[in-house]
Amino acid sequence: MFALTKPEDVALFERSTQIHHQFNVRSEMLTAAQAYAKNPILNVDDVLAASFTPDDGYCTPESVVMGYAAGARRHGATVLTNVEATGIDVSGGEVTAVITSAGTVRTKAVVNCAGAWSPTVGAFVGMDLPVRPMKRELLITEPLGSDFADVPADMPFTIDYSTTLYWHREGNGLLMGFSDKSTEYGFDLSRDPHFPEKLGELAEVRAPRLLELGFTGGWAGLYDVAPDHNAILGEWKDVSRVLYATGFSGHGFLQGPAIGEILRDLYLGNQPFVDISPLSADRFSTGGQLRPESNIV
Repeated sequence: MFALTKPEDVALFERSTQIHHQFNVRSEMLTAAQAYAKNPILNVDDVLAASFTPDDGYCTPESVVMGYAAGARRHGATVLTNVEATGIDVSGGEVTAVITSAGTVRTKAVVNCAGAWSPTVGAFVGMDLPVRPMKRELLITEPLGSDFADVPADMPFTIDYSTTLYWHREGNGLLMGFSDKSTEYGFDLSRDPHFPEKLGELAEVRAPRLLELGFTGGWAGLYDVAPDHNAILGEWKDVSRVLYATGFSGHGFLQGPAIGEILRDLYLGNQPFVDISPLSADRFSTGGQLRPESNIV
């Protein structure tokens, strides 16, 4: 659920809602009172409206990844962790092997899904991927006590659109964060000692009740950011059988299942269910028209 405090943002999401309806996606605009009923932590004093898509949800990413790994193993895959790819051997324009810290893997195909590190892997075969790493940080609170008994079990993931402050249930507590615009691109994953204070300043306005909760943990990770904040997806033409999927700019987990199907079809030589040509890495070098994605948190 997006809380909206600016008329222009309300207009933007009203247009988005119409697009959702064209594709039979359940989506609705809520009044401030309706938004508060779904999330009583939200301060709606200056909220003009909210956008709500009731079929949306959120997952625990590490659990999903473990599920994918377990499923891959059941189908005969070997999953190696803490192993670094250090090079790709190419002969006659074709991939022949991937060099790793655990040895050489003979293969005729490579799928580059290395996220923030995908430019390094791309460089192994001379491919330029304009992806940059951007740190994002979050905090997890202590369990909710009786003072939060009014919070529904199905409280939606809520985002204050104008500030990017967000929160949702995480176990017995809450997970919260925001997009810190002062963060510079880079691989530095050190925790910002001022992050809780910055988050608190936003919460004081949009969700003061969050300030009643103590923090029990948190972590920082990396977005793989593309110049237009859209995925970079396809098969490279200069070296045979080099597939790539990167640059999701924070939307990778959301798009992951569909991307998996697309990569499967590309590998098998089948036509994907959707035209992915606008997402090709070539779009940044051919002067094509870009459509920047603006809803990045």
